[in-house]
Amino acid sequence: MDQQQLERNGSPPQSNVINGRFYDSPATALALNDSASVTYGGCFNKFSAYTPARSNGFSSECLSAPKHPSKLGATPFGFGNFRTSTPATTPRRQPRDNFDGVRLRLVDFNDTYGSSNTTFSNSFNSSGRNSSKSTLPVWAADAQGCVSTTVTLQDVLDNQSLFEFAADKNGCRFLQEQYPTEGSLHDEIFRKMVEDRTLFLSMCRNMFGNFFIQRIVEFSRTEEQEIVMEHLVTDMFALCLDKSACRVIQLAIQKLEVHLASRLATQLRDTDLVRLSIDQNGNHVIQKIIKTLPVSAWDFVVEFFSNDDNLIAVCQDKYGCRVVQSTIEKLSESETTDCALLQQLMSGITRNCTQLASNEFANYVVQHVVKCGGGMETYRDIIITKCLLRNLLSMSQEKYASHVVEVAFSCAPYNLLCEMMEEIYEGYIPHPETNRDALDILLFHQYGNYVIQQMIYICYSALRGERFQEQRDIDLYSSWLERIKERVFRNSARLERFSSGKKILEALQSAPDSII
Repeated sequence: MDQQQLERNGSPPQSNVINGRFYDSPATALALNDSASVTYGGCFNKFSAYTPARSNGFSSECLSAPKHPSKLGATPFGFGNFRTSTPATTPRRQPRDNFDGVRLRLVDFNDTYGSSNTTFSNSFNSSGRNSSKSTLPVWAADAQGCVSTTVTLQDVLDNQSLFEFAADKNGCRFLQEQYPTEGSLHDEIFRKMVEDRTLFLSMCRNMFGNFFIQRIVEFSRTEEQEIVMEHLVTDMFALCLDKSACRVIQLAIQKLEVHLASRLATQLRDTDLVRLSIDQNGNHVIQKIIKTLPVSAWDFVVEFFSNDDNLIAVCQDKYGCRVVQSTIEKLSESETTDCALLQQLMSGITRNCTQLASNEFANYVVQHVVKCGGGMETYRDIIITKCLLRNLLSMSQEKYASHVVEVAFSCAPYNLLCEMMEEIYEGYIPHPETNRDALDILLFHQYGNYVIQQMIYICYSALRGERFQEQRDIDLYSSWLERIKERVFRNSARLERFSSGKKILEALQSAPDSII
């Protein structure tokens, strides 16, 4: 298959889109790469042994990989968020089941699991329509199925309908709006809700009742907080995995006294933290613990990540990668943080950097480290030196690792940027038959061309004065740019046939006349 055929293949299927990016799992062979022992596109690393290459100049990995989606409307230097931007949050949860207006009946609080499974018996007639207007008691509902305006909280308590109201959509809203923050009625309602632990936990799992529990937690006094904590710790792990109860846990961690919230966190010490971190609900609990509580309350999380298998399993998940990033952010945000824990975590990331950079989600973790400033610059330099240099050509041709290479070019200090530029220009011996070098391969590669665009942008920004450099450094940026321009204009006829090539030409032609 030649390059023209690659361009005609079009973008990957639209069905696998996450956060605006097209994701396809990299081939197993691409999970680890080391250009010191592998040839890519007929170009050889100076430090590797000579190995015959394919005569057409393209590697099998390059030909089989899917194309980058087109960047509609992107400016020459506007690479698009899907290239290098780490998602600020995990992908959205799946929407709740649509009940089409069907009102839930009373929760069966006595089931063996203690969950809020709702009984729908007799809710539908033979026509499939809802035959019940409301799940509220008859005495409390109006003609529209809402809570009657004459009903009071005392009425609810006198009729022993507190849990029945909490499990109903309108009833739960009524309880939240009318809930007193203090006084005898407050005390009575709290006592009713917590006197039976099973019922309390069932309400935490209820799709409506959890909001009333959150209200109770938010306005609980110190002695009440201790009772709430004692209830939650009895089934902490399962509650974290529940889509409704995880909200209660997150609010409890945020609102309870620090020593009580820390007690909740420590209950997870000996649990399956991989499962919790990659769960669409549990990962939010872990992140809330990390962002809210002192490091001493969750240092066991870092210790858990010190195992390479655990770290890789979490980093390679779409939810887990955010947990690791949150951990890095918290550990590196202040000088008072325990540096030993940060070193322990970063040791595992730098040790497995090549594998992480090649994964569709774990590459965000590596990008995050490279982008961080301050005390994280040491680890940024380690990643560039130990992981990227000597592997630039191979990683630039990978779908996900190429994102890391772009960020590294953008964030590298001047001395390492010089080494990376020289690695592309002089670090690889051209193929003896095709005479193709690294620059020529990346110009025409579906992923590598973005690295070339980044190199052009860096040179232009330096020549425009956006990067503070001495005059001798400006001359070096100018020489780098001239080498790219000479190669691009020499192959302009070929580049114009491909969308990626057109973007490179546009990037060069968009420069001010004073720079060109």
